Amino acid sequence: MGRQRWGIRVAFLLLGMAALATTAAAVALHWTRLGRLSGTTGPQPAVAALAAHPTDADVIYAGTWLTTAEAALIYRSGDGGQTWQPAAAGLPTDLPANTGVNDLILDPTDPDVLYVALQRRGVWRSDDGGASWANVNDGALAPNENVVALAIDPAPPHTIYALSDDGLNVLDNNGPWEAMNRGLPTANRTVYTDIALDPTDPGTAYIATNPNGLFRTANGGRLWRSKSDQLPGASHNVQGVTVTAGGELFISMRGAGLLRSSNDGQTWSSSQTGITFTNTLFGTVSAPVFDPADPQVALAYNSDGIFRSSDGGQTWARFTDGLSVTAVVTSLSFAPAREGVALVGTAVSGVWATAEDEPDPPDPPARLLFVPMIRN
Repeated sequence: MGRQRWGIRVAFLLLGMAALATTAAAVALHWTRLGRLSGTTGPQPAVAALAAHPTDADVIYAGTWLTTAEAALIYRSGDGGQTWQPAAAGLPTDLPANTGVNDLILDPTDPDVLYVALQRRGVWRSDDGGASWANVNDGALAPNENVVALAIDPAPPHTIYALSDDGLNVLDNNGPWEAMNRGLPTANRTVYTDIALDPTDPGTAYIATNPNGLFRTANGGRLWRSKSDQLPGASHNVQGVTVTAGGELFISMRGAGLLRSSNDGQTWSSSQTGITFTNTLFGTVSAPVFDPADPQVALAYNSDGIFRSSDGGQTWARFTDGLSVTAVVTSLSFAPAREGVALVGTAVSGVWATAEDEPDPPDPPARLLFVPMIRN
């Protein structure tokens, strides 16, 4: 009996680089310039602070310094930054040139309420999305106070923290401003630089100083304690502080760089791999800003440019794609209502935002050659 053989020959001929399925191109990001704040040509006002509406993707605010003749202290965009209008009615008009906004924040539960800190003019409030402003300097906060940083507690009663050259003033619904400096160094012994609230622990906040390092309160500012014992070096020039949505603490310290702590500042580790200091003193970098939509994504900057982290601030890569070489970075923020979109303010080049690169067109589908079953 002869042996019967069955052969099955099925061949697929792949033409080009594609296989059975086409792989989509990876999405990349770049910076794109938004519309001009003022004028049609020439330098734009230096952008010192940015704030984006938490639910309306079209609304952005920019706080500036008076570095150009036509500059306004506040600008508002209602179309995602394509156009801007001055939003400074009621703010002082006699600030010296090259001074202006130190900080700008929105009330998270009522984003039509804004607070702005002006250089040597205290704190001002708008209840109508920047259409008008009123002075809220009373109590412990003097009208000529140089407030360097603002923070607002997202939980009721939405306490406002104003850090000035003289220390901390706190405002709640009962008003007026109350000084809360117990445990902090006196103003003639330190420079106050930044404040951050812990979003995971109501009443917990941190203040950055130079040269006295970092201070922490666990009771809304009624008592402050130093958290500098474990910081490197003898002089602790802490320029910025950030607390992540998960409660992790980051500081930027001249001479040391970016440090992180997962235990309220009891111990610290370096967290600046990938950040360069070619054009600035070693360790000079901003405190990181984290993406509210993705806690692994953060941005920081120094004179070398912008750096991006995709692993929660552990490592960084330079991220300046699309950014003009003349764009000296002065502020960073994220736009909560525009998932993944970051904003950057510059010294003379206005406001920029991240955008996705246009993907490459997909490869044509593969041509398949089928050789049918052959029976021998």
